Amino acid sequence: MFQNIRDFFKSRSKKFLGIDIGTSSIKIVEMRRQGKGRGLENYGEIKNSSFKKKHFRAFQKNTLLLSNREIAKAIQAVCKEAGIQTKEVSFSIPDFCSFFTGFKLPVMGKDEIPQAVRYEVRPYIPLPLSDVTLDWSIIEGEVSKTPLKVLVAAVPNDIINQYQEIAHLADLKLRVLESEVFALVRALAKKNEKEKEITGLIDIGARSTTCSILEQGILKTSYSFNIAGNELTGIIAKSLNIDYNKAEEMKRKQGLLFKNEIGEFQKNIREVLLPLIDSILEEIRKVFRDFYRNEGKEVKKIILAGGLVSMPGFKEYFSTELKKELDIADPFFNIACPAILTNTLKEIGPSYAIGVGLALKGLE
Repeated sequence: MFQNIRDFFKSRSKKFLGIDIGTSSIKIVEMRRQGKGRGLENYGEIKNSSFKKKHFRAFQKNTLLLSNREIAKAIQAVCKEAGIQTKEVSFSIPDFCSFFTGFKLPVMGKDEIPQAVRYEVRPYIPLPLSDVTLDWSIIEGEVSKTPLKVLVAAVPNDIINQYQEIAHLADLKLRVLESEVFALVRALAKKNEKEKEITGLIDIGARSTTCSILEQGILKTSYSFNIAGNELTGIIAKSLNIDYNKAEEMKRKQGLLFKNEIGEFQKNIREVLLPLIDSILEEIRKVFRDFYRNEGKEVKKIILAGGLVSMPGFKEYFSTELKKELDIADPFFNIACPAILTNTLKEIGPSYAIGVGLALKGLE
């Protein structure tokens, strides 16, 4: 999928790329400053089926192994086809490759926080601190005035080195690396930061699902687990004895619809998918219960992101089972773009949210 909308914006201003390297696709968002706001310059996607048969990311013992040269070539293919010339880029790091934890810090100045975080995080990280890079966000308190609570992500340095090599091979200037959840929150929090309700942010990708909780647009906690789109496709393929690509097509076409909703169809896969869908729901409920137990606050609203959101019947089933107000992620909200693209951007928004958040980071 490619869309060149450069001609809609003629003013000269800083532009930035956000690149989300997923298991089954690579998505690129090019954003620009548009007056006091932000404008969408361009976007593009390449799926592994159109470039290479194996996944862009392979996994072994929960460690990310990237085919750096092939991924760089895929990125260059998207940029060439979409006419993207911007070189400055942000990359996202998968949440399942990061270690998340949160803790409190006493009153301290801004310059003291990095050293304090490194000291306090040691018991929570199963690797030597010399082997990881830390990223953190203040989720409670005010610097130099009150005690603080921070959410910390630790990313293995070898993974960071791989992304740096990808940028070099793709002839890009890597400016930012951050965990997916931080990019996702940035893309979606502006629309929800004034809401007082506690919001659950559920991002269901191909490889993993991440359940995060926001309060007035601020990330409070995040948890990832390995039940997601690929596993759903796999169970269809196994149950119906069909190949993976056919199973993926059935998932996207039929999803959780009842047979009488779709008329004649080869197989009704709703009953095949529900046990795994219910497992995702139970993991989400555990995160919500833990948050209530620790904070005394209940999640009132849910935002769904990720490619699986578009699966027929998915939103309706989640809403019924979780019994909460439910919205679909709209990361292009308040982003200047041609009116002709409004419906398209709403449709693709849930799967482009991380890319949008990464591009916005570069324009801060």
